[in-house]
Amino acid sequence: MKPFALLFLGLFAFSCDNSAPQTATKPVYFDVAGYVKSQIDVLSARNPVVAKDARISGQTNKQATPNIDWAKELELFVQADINKPAFRNSYTIARPDSLTYHYTLKPTEERLTVRALTVKLDPKTRQPAQITALLKSENRLYESERRLLLESGVDGRIQHYRVEGFQQLAYFDRNEFRVEGQINPVPAP
Repeated sequence: MKPFALLFLGLFAFSCDNSAPQTATKPVYFDVAGYVKSQIDVLSARNPVVAKDARISGQTNKQATPNIDWAKELELFVQADINKPAFRNSYTIARPDSLTYHYTLKPTEERLTVRALTVKLDPKTRQPAQITALLKSENRLYESERRLLLESGVDGRIQHYRVEGFQQLAYFDRNEFRVEGQINPVPAP
């Protein structure tokens, strides 16, 4: 009787397992976050020198440094990701040519931060050669606009990036900023 009970329990446990193969949903939009996160890993491992120019509210700071926290430095580019299930129908898609993806926020979706995103691919590598984005946030107390630019070389690695825009709190002056980085290439090991 015990072998029958074990067999019954085994069949019961097997029949309750709902682990049917899940089909992954294909991204609707270009995977900007995936690309940028892979570049963060590459840049963190290589530690290249970056010529960085920052201008915030009229103050300028220029430096060349290998000490960059790439996750923080490129965080806005990761935030420009529109490949979330909730955003599936929020953007119009234009393909002016086979290498360009242009996404524009539909007028009915003004609550979303990413208003426009363009990805231009390199014809040989099919990796992003240029990514541009416009991010806006606004309410009665706060308004901000950020324009992003990321450029990659023929090897598919990020070479240049720029974030510029403004932030303004109600009843305060507008604070404009621009941060630009030029990544010096590091020879392959």
